[in-house]
Amino acid sequence: MPKLYQGLLLATALAAALPAWAATLLDENFAGKPVDPKNWEIPTFKANGDGTFIGRTQFRVTQDSSLPKTDAHGAMIAIETFNGKEPSFLGTEMISRREFSVGKGLDVTVRAKMNSAAHPGIVGGVFLYALKPGSNTIHDEIDFELLTNRPNEVQTNIYANEELGVGHVVFVPYATGSMADYHDYQIRWTAKDVTWLIDGKPVRTTTENVPTQPMKFYFNIWAPDAHWPGGFHAGIQPVTDAGANSILDYLSVASIKVKTIEP
Repeated sequence: MPKLYQGLLLATALAAALPAWAATLLDENFAGKPVDPKNWEIPTFKANGDGTFIGRTQFRVTQDSSLPKTDAHGAMIAIETFNGKEPSFLGTEMISRREFSVGKGLDVTVRAKMNSAAHPGIVGGVFLYALKPGSNTIHDEIDFELLTNRPNEVQTNIYANEELGVGHVVFVPYATGSMADYHDYQIRWTAKDVTWLIDGKPVRTTTENVPTQPMKFYFNIWAPDAHWPGGFHAGIQPVTDAGANSILDYLSVASIKVKTIEP
């Protein structure tokens, strides 16, 4: 057998024996630099009930707002007390332009914190999400939710082709610190299971209600109404005077990395 052919066979065999490298699909650091509009967008208002108003909160929309501001620490996903359209809070939702499919597996790591847990009644979301085509309520979702009502633990939830609503909630405590400290929030999603990790340590795994459709990645912040007692708090209220406006809180997102999981 010619040596060149032998060499090719050996190289092919070695390549087959090595694990495939994970592909990085998105890798963005928001600290000290603008949010990249090629990667992110905010909602566009289309009609009432389109998801740009939830709980007691109107999200900023493309008709009158730009992408979130950043500071030296990261993107500032903010909620304010004044909304010029109607009496409500003015929140923020930032959405990846790209959809991510599960494939052989997907790994998402976000470094983030709530700027403060001083005001109860606020929710910061870090999650994958997609509506079923043709529906406004049937959806897939995998999330971390930071409730300022419960600053020492984080809510994990999951939906697979299900109605909006309670979902399948498990709260997990922080091993160190609270939601007001930076943590790495990680989702490992395969066709068979989903694992949530905080600072590299698994905190929940499920093989039930595992989503299948491609999803975009979302960051948001909002104030629930009394229909969600666990997230609601009457101690915060919107204002009707622009001069009395204040930033109640913001979700500070330092970075996000999305990569494939290869066997």
